[in-house]
Amino acid sequence: MRTQAVNDAKQLVYKKNSGVMSTLSYNLRGYPFGSVTPYMCDEQGKLYFFISDIAQHTKNLVHDKRMSLTIFDAAQTGDQNEHGRVTIVGDGSLVPAEHAEVLLNKYIALYPEADSYRSAHDFNLWQLDPVRIRYIGGFGKIFWIEKDEWLTSEKAWDDNQELHMINHMNEDHKDAMSLILNHHYHVDDTAPVMNGLLPQGCYIRSHNKNYYIPFNEVCDNPQAVRKALVQLTKDARATV
Repeated sequence: MRTQAVNDAKQLVYKKNSGVMSTLSYNLRGYPFGSVTPYMCDEQGKLYFFISDIAQHTKNLVHDKRMSLTIFDAAQTGDQNEHGRVTIVGDGSLVPAEHAEVLLNKYIALYPEADSYRSAHDFNLWQLDPVRIRYIGGFGKIFWIEKDEWLTSEKAWDDNQELHMINHMNEDHKDAMSLILNHHYHVDDTAPVMNGLLPQGCYIRSHNKNYYIPFNEVCDNPQAVRKALVQLTKDARATV
């Protein structure tokens, strides 16, 4: 049950695109301050934000690195408490310069509208290093998840291999991605774009929205990614 809770919590984080960032207010004597922001989560479970130096939450983090991000599955109808939510508590810090460029490219692939902020001198990439995670999957499904349970190993391929796999799908397999997208989300699009890849799944962008597609198993090498994508395609074709 605990392993399933960790997996469900991570799937929720990968599936959603924004959350409520909470910081400790510098101007209001330590009162909690919440703001909505997009985020990117990597394969290890670390989260990244592209935020302005003049934003209130950034000013708060400069003075106190403690923060959290709450992500929830918004109810369209009925009781919100029956839907999953996860709060990642941890420490915020600027992404080191030697890693910022590659990570920012991945972030902008997910959020192309953020490209216009790239030339602004006051926008920087920040990361949230988790300390502890609270997951509620509905009534009676409540867990504290520890850091060593949440964080996993780095992906087993380099960034060039990752870009090659993404480009290959976009150049040669749009038909397969169309089937997969329709199967998982009932979205019709003849020209979707893969814009993110993790060992746990991939992102497909359609009609200016990101859709996360989980793999059946975590992939530990590029060959496993190929097999996972082939399987997703077979599963989608079987329902047509």
